[in-house]
Amino acid sequence: MSRPVRIGNAHGFWGDRIDAAAEMLAAEPELDYITLDFLAEVSMSILALQRSRDPDAGWPRDVADVIRSLIPYWHRGGRCRLITNGGGLNPAACARACQSILVEAGCGDLRVAVVSGDDVIDQLKSAQGAEALFQNVDTGTSLATVQERLVTANAYLGAEPIVAALKLGADIVITGRVADPSLTVAACAHFHGWKWNDWNRLAGATVAGHVIECGTQVTGGISTDWFEVPGLDSIGFPIVEVADDGSFVITKPCGSGGHVCEQTVKEQLVYEIGDPGNYLSPDVTVSFLTLHLTEVGRNRMEVKGVTGRPAPATLKVSATYQDGYRAQGELTIYGSDAVNKARRAGQTVLQRLRNRGVLFRESLVECLGTGACHPGAVNEPALSEVRETVLRIAVADDSRPSIEQFSRELMPLITAGPPGTTGYSAGRPRIHSVFRYWPCLIERERVTARVSLIGDASTPSPMRETTTKASQPVAPMHNGFAIHTAETLATVVGSITFKSSQLGHLAYARSGDKGIHANVGVVARRLEDYDLICRVATVERVAAHFGIDDVQRVIRCEWPNLGAVNFILHGILANTLRVDAQGKALGQVMLELPIPPDTEGDPHE
Repeated sequence: MSRPVRIGNAHGFWGDRIDAAAEMLAAEPELDYITLDFLAEVSMSILALQRSRDPDAGWPRDVADVIRSLIPYWHRGGRCRLITNGGGLNPAACARACQSILVEAGCGDLRVAVVSGDDVIDQLKSAQGAEALFQNVDTGTSLATVQERLVTANAYLGAEPIVAALKLGADIVITGRVADPSLTVAACAHFHGWKWNDWNRLAGATVAGHVIECGTQVTGGISTDWFEVPGLDSIGFPIVEVADDGSFVITKPCGSGGHVCEQTVKEQLVYEIGDPGNYLSPDVTVSFLTLHLTEVGRNRMEVKGVTGRPAPATLKVSATYQDGYRAQGELTIYGSDAVNKARRAGQTVLQRLRNRGVLFRESLVECLGTGACHPGAVNEPALSEVRETVLRIAVADDSRPSIEQFSRELMPLITAGPPGTTGYSAGRPRIHSVFRYWPCLIERERVTARVSLIGDASTPSPMRETTTKASQPVAPMHNGFAIHTAETLATVVGSITFKSSQLGHLAYARSGDKGIHANVGVVARRLEDYDLICRVATVERVAAHFGIDDVQRVIRCEWPNLGAVNFILHGILANTLRVDAQGKALGQVMLELPIPPDTEGDPHE
């Protein structure tokens, strides 16, 4: 049996720390692979705008900066291999730029490979608009409604073409749209020589990739108990050591800050996964319901028992389309009755525009610091005591001239608005194009991945891509449970206080977006409280807490082996003008769910 393969992830999103990879390899020079994740759902639309202005653009320029930062490591003889989806819409141009950097730095012996073939926009644009698979999987809407406005459409490729690139001897593999966990799966499959029907092994590697794909989120970043995380100024990026059987250990570089513990790993396990028994990736269908988590050392958590089944028959496509323009602006309002003054000021701006016949498709007035992330959470008497708030006005419309008029209308509040108006140094709001997300599916046989080495005249024949991430809606699993009682004490976690009459006394949480939906994972602080949490966090009570009027829009998935409950809140992020447009605050909102007294009953009836 071979030793475990050691894989670090040093980039969790486009905008993450450039020097993280170099720091990781300085501390752990014997790593086998480093992965770098750059792409979110709407990243491609931003890259499309860049490529429209420059044919060599269309990829995050931060990739080149990471490559430059690793030159000293390669000069020292390091041979850790790099896998990244940082090729975006133009992986070949990204690879050429990286190759030029290597040659200029005297590292021209390193081989750079390109994985492409994920771009399927021509197929969507030429398809019959009513084609079933191209319907929006979130809403069921026909592609015909947006077909002429499509900007990008990329199928999620899986691990297989990356492995083909590694077999060609690539030291650096640059891809376009590839499922985030597949970067790790490819490293594991190549290192251990797995077959593509080793479902349990592939499933274990997929979970390992899911755990590390967001970088420091598994080493203490955005943890519920963030105040207690040590060394936040030097928080380390994660490393997984994946064994031949697919089990793995999560750790971090020696001497780095942050920590890897049961809580941080569980928080990342529940992040944006939908149904834990049916996680769909391009490589395998995964069940998280069989995994076991064990502490095996300081900053070392082991995961075993993940099980897998064949991958879905279709592939997920992440498409984006142009949907008009938007702008937002902020001003700070200070003084007595600040919230009401800010609201009136925002309404005044919109009314002045209406008086001139300027109407917006969407508009929103928010008072930050007074419940904008959870409307209705702060009662009116309490708001009357608030002496400082940030007024935020956001608008969207098909008409750019209408948005331009709004952008000129906010700053006059400096002299025409309420007393105590300040914070106007940012100037007039900037106008941005609006891109919306369109998730759909495509038959596997319609997607062909291509693998080539930069500078190699003999390009391998295109391979039929057989694995790509296809995340589908989960089946409804909501239940109505009785409520449990709690005393009225308080739990203090670092500087975060939750009353024992709130869910945060019993649990921690993490949330994020899945298109227009949100996932909120809730994990018991003590396994013995899991049944109590199931009683408290019913579909009906969670719907009411979030102001969702149709309980059918809330799906609850129980996760007993982890002591967790996962919620999918359908459509809660449909309003993209919200300050929390990606649902990152919803986990904290969930922890404020009240625990009413006098509760009883079986939580699983």
